[in-house]
Amino acid sequence: MATVVTVTANPLLNFICEHRVEAGTVNRVPGCAVSAEGKGVNVARLMVAHGHHAIACGFAGGHTGALLTDTVAASGVAVAFTPTASRLRVGFQATPADDDHPTTLLEHGFALTEAECAHLLDTVSAHLSQADLVIASGSVPDPIADGLYVELLARCAAAKVPCWIDAYGPAMDAAVRCPNPPAVSKPNRQEYGSSAHWDRVREVHLSDGGAGVEVHHPDGRFKVHPAPVTQVNPVGSGDCYLAGLAHGRLSNWPLERQLRYAAAAGAANAARSDVAMIAPAEAEALVASVQIEALS
Repeated sequence: MATVVTVTANPLLNFICEHRVEAGTVNRVPGCAVSAEGKGVNVARLMVAHGHHAIACGFAGGHTGALLTDTVAASGVAVAFTPTASRLRVGFQATPADDDHPTTLLEHGFALTEAECAHLLDTVSAHLSQADLVIASGSVPDPIADGLYVELLARCAAAKVPCWIDAYGPAMDAAVRCPNPPAVSKPNRQEYGSSAHWDRVREVHLSDGGAGVEVHHPDGRFKVHPAPVTQVNPVGSGDCYLAGLAHGRLSNWPLERQLRYAAAAGAANAARSDVAMIAPAEAEALVASVQIEALS
């Protein structure tokens, strides 16, 4: 069992209506499920499901932050969130009566202070001595945190702990250009095109939705074609891919096995309505259907 520290700067408390709703009217439903989300939270939950010890760090303020912390802890993840003066962002998800796909509303972020950013970095630093891997995922909620990943990478480098970052925007661009770039990054096509410095990252997994993932690895370049599934909800599939890759890497699997399992985990998530709740057996069942193509 490995210890993975995840960093989620912009987590989400999502309220999910599990009943079909009619547009343009009041819908009274028995209740809504509460889901703790955010890319790093999703990764942490999957790492625990695969038998690893995960410590979830990030920002979580107000009553919504307290509920997120309790929800994450209930899934077996160790929590070390930084409280903030601003409340955590929330979302709402429902499925229209005339559609098979859910509609989601998400708040963008929340205000931060420099002191709160420093507290989060100190919290992560306190866990680096026991960490085998740090994975930071997602956007930052406030421009004041645009340098957060640069400082995180510096601290991980000093502690000799590999740091993977799956993010976007100015914070990610700064991370790619900094003296200690991420060991692994997973941009999508749009994010990849917004920066000219991806060659500084040792390993890049360039995702393109259902078209698969193009992998730039020191051992070669590959195209990973996902297992065919009936897509229900793709949200969180990239996080499951990254968690699957981390599980394979920490388990010392051969690279091809790592890539197959990562893609299978992402596909298994897309076939479910909930987010990052797959069991290892669901991913394992799809591994044989993943195709890997060597690129010149």
